[in-house]
Amino acid sequence: MINADYRGPVGVILRNNSDVDFEVKVGDRIAQLIIQEIVTPNVTQIDDLNEIVVGLDPQEFDDEIVDP
Repeated sequence: MINADYRGPVGVILRNNSDVDFEVKVGDRIAQLIIQEIVTPNVTQIDDLNEIVVGLDPQEFDDEIVDP
């Protein structure tokens, strides 16, 4: 993970676990970068679990099962 305010270089460590030499040439694709927003929810501290208010009625959820 790279923090949003980081402005330095980003590198890749490449390790060859094989007994055979592997040459990496300029332009070879050896890594992948995924950019994803990290969302921090608003949190409210409570003293008693009985104070919890559920925001959604379970009947409001869609019962449809979707196969990946």
